[in-house]
Amino acid sequence: MTLLTTHNPIQPLPPITARELMKTFIDQDTDALLVGACLALLAQRVPEAEELAAFAEALQEVAIPFPDSGMRVLDTCGTGGDGASTANLSTLAALHLAHLGVPVLKHGNRAATSLCGSADLLEALGYDLARSPGQLLDDLQKRRFAFLFAPAYHPLLGRLREIRKRLGIPTIFNLLGPLLNPGKPQLQLLGVAKEGLLKPMAGALARSSVQRAFVVHGKDAEGGGLDEASTEGPTMVIEIRYGALEPTQVLVPRELGIPQPAKGALRVKDRAEALMVARGLHGGAGHPDYRPAVADGVALQVALGLALHRDAELDSLPGYFSEAKKSIEGGFQLPLPANLEVR
Repeated sequence: MTLLTTHNPIQPLPPITARELMKTFIDQDTDALLVGACLALLAQRVPEAEELAAFAEALQEVAIPFPDSGMRVLDTCGTGGDGASTANLSTLAALHLAHLGVPVLKHGNRAATSLCGSADLLEALGYDLARSPGQLLDDLQKRRFAFLFAPAYHPLLGRLREIRKRLGIPTIFNLLGPLLNPGKPQLQLLGVAKEGLLKPMAGALARSSVQRAFVVHGKDAEGGGLDEASTEGPTMVIEIRYGALEPTQVLVPRELGIPQPAKGALRVKDRAEALMVARGLHGGAGHPDYRPAVADGVALQVALGLALHRDAELDSLPGYFSEAKKSIEGGFQLPLPANLEVR
């Protein structure tokens, strides 16, 4: 309580203060109105890397750990908050990367401010969000895909979900989600919704146990921000290698051989359409709900994931994009447990 009243969150916080403030947020005795007001204040500025890292460390300390898989795993995720209502490109890319043999340990949640979160989509496709750690490790070994449902590993954040929904704006927790994977992936593709978040998020991720990562921010056809690599406009990329940040690079779709999509071709209006698009994608080019523009968007995220997994440079993306696009066009089996069927 004292921290909420004596420190102004609109000013940068020292790491030790950020850690204590996060502990106050998750304290069940802290007044929800005060937490909401503080989150609204924090949302008025771009946090610094040290703050983000400190917030994440405080939450990881009280998280339920996930066993070490012994595999070099990848996570694909975005901060959300771009308001673009695109199809679930990161989640669909994760599923296809697993199909291509890349071990993916994805961490995610239901939608807080978007139409359809990763958990919402996977559950609709038949994935059991309540699978045990043992089952998830088995999934990872056999199918190269496991999904860690955030509430199961961060139970103390449960009370904040309603506060965030009532605020109706992206909060610091949208930024922290991608930093809280309890499986501690060695590789990560992380999208941020605002250009100003590129360096802070990259800096925070570099302070984690990740070995290599791409932090990306794309632009849509109108110049709006996307929390994923874009096929509509340029994408800025900061690469992380063992704690060091490389200079920002820019990807241009036409230079990667990606055609300009029609206006609105990547957008969905609700969860039902997001599910329809997902089914069309895994059905391949012959499926009636297959959308070439969505396939291109997913293939670009897959290409970035392949570059990380294969320890390749960004100049390899045109070849990886072609590989991913061809594979998607042929359709693919979703890496769901054998006892579940796609509904």
